[in-house]
Amino acid sequence: MIENFGGNVVRLRKEFGYSQEDLGKEIGVNKQTISNIERGVRYPTFETLEKIAKVLNASAVQLFGTEKEIEVADTSYVIDRMDEYEDKMQGMMRFAKIFDEQYLREIEETYKKALYIQNLFTEQPLVNEEGHNILNEDNQTKLKPSFFDSLPIKEIDSLIEKIDYIKANQNLL
Repeated sequence: MIENFGGNVVRLRKEFGYSQEDLGKEIGVNKQTISNIERGVRYPTFETLEKIAKVLNASAVQLFGTEKEIEVADTSYVIDRMDEYEDKMQGMMRFAKIFDEQYLREIEETYKKALYIQNLFTEQPLVNEEGHNILNEDNQTKLKPSFFDSLPIKEIDSLIEKIDYIKANQNLL
């Protein structure tokens, strides 16, 4: 176990992006002490060991274990994290589904509104009581004028003028 310590400190130190000098400053020892610990020439005091574990956020297995022991310990951690993220992913998937359904409904509503507006400005086929298109003598579908074209614009303008006159002369009434 202790024979794995130096190599594990090197690995963890590098994973955290520390140089030997950086790690030494973090735990209150010099660079040479870190070098000696990593090469197995010297072993840390309990106090230094505790500081190394804290700074490198390392468990006993990560500090003293073999490669296989570390992998097994990390596997259970990874599985726990996967379970945690699975719940989060399920929530995100439910949200995405709801979002997609809402988004699709909004697109459908917008499409219907646009189609309605288009129909106000385009000619529409004339249909009989059974809902079939009425054909002209050339066997072409008869079209009725668009709603916009069928509006009595002159009459509307005349009514607007009359309303404006009434508003302007309200005190005479």
